[in-house]
Order: sequence, then C-alpha cells, then structure tokens
Amino acid sequence: MAMLTAVLLAVAVGIAHAQTDEGFDQLFNTVAGPFDIAVSLVPPAPQVGFVNVALKPSLAGTGEAVTDARVLLVAEEELGSPVFEVVAVNTPDSPRVYRANMKFEEAGNWVLHVQLDSTSHGQADFRAPVVVLPQPIKPGAEGGWVFLGVFIVLLAGGLYVVRSIRKAQASQQQAHP
Repeated sequence: MAMLTAVLLAVAVGIAHAQTDEGFDQLFNTVAGPFDIAVSLVPPAPQVGFVNVALKPSLAGTGEAVTDARVLLVAEEELGSPVFEVVAVNTPDSPRVYRANMKFEEAGNWVLHVQLDSTSHGQADFRAPVVVLPQPIKPGAEGGWVFLGVFIVLLAGGLYVVRSIRKAQASQQQAHP
C-alpha cells in the first residue's frame, strides 16, 4: 500500500513539474553500467521533510534517452540499513526524467541507493551520499514564537516612528507659532 501511494505521489509530482525536462537542474552526474545518469534534488540542499529526486538516464556511449526503465530509490542510513524505498516514474509529458518524492524525517548523512533496470539496455546500481539538513525553524510552537517576536519588533518600530514624527511636529509648532 505504501509503495502504491509513493508511486501515485511521484506521478503527481512529475505532472506538476515542468511539462518538459527544462526545469531539470543537474546536481551531479555519474556513470553506472551502460548508463550516464544525471541526478537532481529539490531543494538542492535537502532539509528534513519532502525532497524531490529526479533522475535523467541516458546511454553512456550515445546519449540516447532511456525511457523504459524501472528506477528504485532506497534511502539508507549512513551505516547501510535501508529505511524506506520508492519507485521513481516518468510521464508521457516528460519521458526522459524519472521523479519521486522522498520524506526524510531526520537530519544527517544518508545514502541514496539507486537501482535502474531497463528492459532494452540492462541494469545499473549506484549509491550517492546525501546530507539532509535540519529544518531552520521547526513548524509548531517555535515558529509561532518567532512570528510573535517579529510582529512585536515591527509594531514597536512603527510606534517609535509615529512618536518621533509627532514630537518633531510639536517642536516645529513651538518654534514657529
């Protein structure tokens, strides 16, 4: 059931992204088996939460796009134990790019294990290190306190400006009656 949900989510993400692969910002490139594989992460510096992983496989010798592959992404902790997996899928509108959403719940060093299996071109398997950063401000109470603090500072600044203007006007009226 979780795999089906992940596949449907990946299809939705693929459709929601650019209709072509123009929006593909290559983070790194690797050669594995007969494939040259470009990888993109959104955001490029992943944080705890959802990360969109996009792969663009092509044949290493010719640069021909590989559109018939099954791409399995497995997120592993640094020590090698798998935590979760998802299938990256392509769409008819963007057949060259395979996309999947992955949810990282903890910051730290991860390994993205990619298994690519093309019926017409063969298989490839590689691992790529991924550093997942903590969220800058966690949602919930901490974010609310930050919002309240910023609001109070802006309100105090506005009151100071109004008070300064009134004080300047009062002194001008006393100087020029």
